Amino acid sequence: MSKFFVALVAGLLLAPAAVLAASFEGRVNFTMTSGQGQPQHLSYQMKNGRIRVEMPGQTAMGGMIIDPARRESTVIMTEQRMYMVTALPDVVAQAAEAKAGGTKLEKTSRKEKLLGYDAAEYTSTINGVKTILWLAEGLGSFMALGRGNPLLGGAPTGDDWESALAGKELFPLRVVTKDNTGKETFRMEATAIEKQTLSDALFAPPAGFQKLDMGGMMQGLMPALGK
Repeated sequence: MSKFFVALVAGLLLAPAAVLAASFEGRVNFTMTSGQGQPQHLSYQMKNGRIRVEMPGQTAMGGMIIDPARRESTVIMTEQRMYMVTALPDVVAQAAEAKAGGTKLEKTSRKEKLLGYDAAEYTSTINGVKTILWLAEGLGSFMALGRGNPLLGGAPTGDDWESALAGKELFPLRVVTKDNTGKETFRMEATAIEKQTLSDALFAPPAGFQKLDMGGMMQGLMPALGK
């Protein structure tokens, strides 16, 4: 499995259970830049609280499915025709820890219409890193991507703004992070929002794919490691 997907799994597991309250069904496309490498594109699909995240152009991985109601995530490994299920951690405790760390969002008076949605500007600053977020209601909660994710070119996205969004019905349509010199280091921007009916099949492993038994693999490795 690639390092990209390992990191993506770790980041997405920050997702709050409150995402179940989302009523939006459809797709949001993002473009992300970090000043390192080419822009990355992300497809973010939502239905009945479930999320599917994909990178267009990726052939080895078929995406990741998050199901907060069942407290599990599923990674689709297309080339291997397999999938791996991982239990979700205690995201409520994680959100509380982020709050205790002092990360918070401050709302400004600025507003902007983005892709047909009213977005309000928020800021978050920690350790000299400033993040400007344009957040909209009506799209549910956001599943965190995780700082330093290879999805973003390996560059950190700034402070813990993702954790600060945990449990809030605020969805980022534009996020810009700047360092203490004012230089932009990360940008994530929604490029399209498509409200549409999605097939339930998108949120389940493909038919014929085999479930990867991580526990069995580890047990099999133990005798070899003991030699």
